[in-house]
Amino acid sequence: MPKLFGLDSSTVRQITKLFALDGATPRRVKKLFSLDGSTVRLIFEDFSTFTVSGTANEIVSPTNEVIRFGFRDDFAAGGTDVNVNASGTGDTNDVGGVTGLTVDVDSSHTYTADSDISSGFVSFSNRASSFSLQTSNSPAEGLLPNSSLISPATNITAMSQNVFGGTGSNFHTAAAFPNLINGNTTIKFPDGSQTSSVSTSYFPTGGNGTFTSPTGQTLTFAGRPPHQGNYMTFQFNGSTYPTIKVSSATTQATGRRARVQNGSNRAFNIQSGGLTAGNSFATGSLAAGAATDFITANSTSEAFTLVGIHTQDAATFSIANADNSITVSGTFADGENASQARDRIKAALNGDSTFTSKFDTGTDANESPSGVAHKVVIFTSDSAENTQDFTITITANDGSNTTPFEETTTQGATESLQTIVTVSREVAGSATQTATAISSQADTDTAGAAIASNAGSDVTYDASTNKLRITDQEATVSVQNAGTLSFSKD
Repeated sequence: MPKLFGLDSSTVRQITKLFALDGATPRRVKKLFSLDGSTVRLIFEDFSTFTVSGTANEIVSPTNEVIRFGFRDDFAAGGTDVNVNASGTGDTNDVGGVTGLTVDVDSSHTYTADSDISSGFVSFSNRASSFSLQTSNSPAEGLLPNSSLISPATNITAMSQNVFGGTGSNFHTAAAFPNLINGNTTIKFPDGSQTSSVSTSYFPTGGNGTFTSPTGQTLTFAGRPPHQGNYMTFQFNGSTYPTIKVSSATTQATGRRARVQNGSNRAFNIQSGGLTAGNSFATGSLAAGAATDFITANSTSEAFTLVGIHTQDAATFSIANADNSITVSGTFADGENASQARDRIKAALNGDSTFTSKFDTGTDANESPSGVAHKVVIFTSDSAENTQDFTITITANDGSNTTPFEETTTQGATESLQTIVTVSREVAGSATQTATAISSQADTDTAGAAIASNAGSDVTYDASTNKLRITDQEATVSVQNAGTLSFSKD
């Protein structure tokens, strides 16, 4: 390009703008010629060039975002409390169908019970089979039986001590059988006469006592010390034994005890129940993992009843987008199905102002993602925008089949705008800007030609060199939404 220089004091500077008077009007000189001998030469021209390269931006129209939430057709929110009204015997698991709810029954309860000898007159057994006596004994000896006079009893020592009140094991002492000698024992003789008066005597090797009827019949008892077997015998001077009654005789018995154990993951409210033959369970809420105190029954019966309510918690949901600018949560109603669950999340989202400012009210649809039938609700954004991925989370609690369906892969595409090239320069003394819209993904030559065609005769494009020529040394080119299209001033 021809260049013209001048002195600025002692500094040589390139002249980029040259003016001349047209009459009284100064005008900008675009070209200046001079004679070189007889040859006319161009010594100054006011223009600039730009090398064009790249491709214009792809124009993409925005699309509305679509999101889907849904539930399997067999969705069940759970939460319906379980009413338990059960009875059973002994240790029982999963009472009333509640997993982990158990009744623990055992025989670790002991208590003081009336001996069955205290309930009325009881017959002696002659020569009880559990004890061996010599057949030569005369008259016959009657032993305390180990099953009829006292229950339960395991040996003659326990029987004698429990029934007759003794605490020692040496049966030739008075302390071994106080009930026999203190008027607490009544003997009824075969002739119908009765007596509770006893005469006693003690010897180093044993002790005995005698009940004498008003008619002269006698019943003699003897306590045998440990070295003789530690037992007690009764002798009667007749062929038919009297009967014996001991008032308020007691014995140690083994009963049952029981408790409720809540091994489930929810509270159980005990309303009533207990051991049928004994006490009642403590009523009220029994926390998950807790157990009641043991209750007892002075009986060998292990039968029980239990009435109560096992608390259930329905599933919950939460929905949020990626940056948590929209968050919605809630709890399903007890026993809600898939259609009801869909309605619930739709109502929750439609009640959230942040969500409804961007999305419509939703449309129900029946879909089968991955071949499984679902109840789905579809939301579409009200405007062309990308609001980021949404996620729905379900906490199952006591629900079932609660895995949700979500789909946000069809979210809206981001808008991509058209490339605009603006050429700024001076034309006929006035600042001029020409903006040219470039077609989608236009190449270098197409973009250059479009700019030259739109700008006017002072702007041209040379496809062979990819040069944009503008008649103004101070011209500029700016680009919006460039893609890869660029303009480099030479």
